[in-house]
Amino acid sequence: METIKITKCFYQDHVERDLPAPAIVRETKRHYFIDANSEHLDELLADAEFYADPFNYSHAEFGSWLAALVRSARATERAIENYLGARA
Repeated sequence: METIKITKCFYQDHVERDLPAPAIVRETKRHYFIDANSEHLDELLADAEFYADPFNYSHAEFGSWLAALVRSARATERAIENYLGARA
């Protein structure tokens, strides 16, 4: 099974909002390894792209928790895009 290593922060937020997500194959202290062939990979990528774009939310909302979420979303986006790019 092929997996993608992503940070936990954004994935947990995504799942807490009841959005479909790839299955977790294994985990470490700070990362999940998700199923790279999941039908929900596109959903997770689209959500990460939204959160990674700073123009999608108000700077008044930008607290430390949001900064961490944005960093994790960017890392998730990069990890998925790197995986997809390597497959092309």
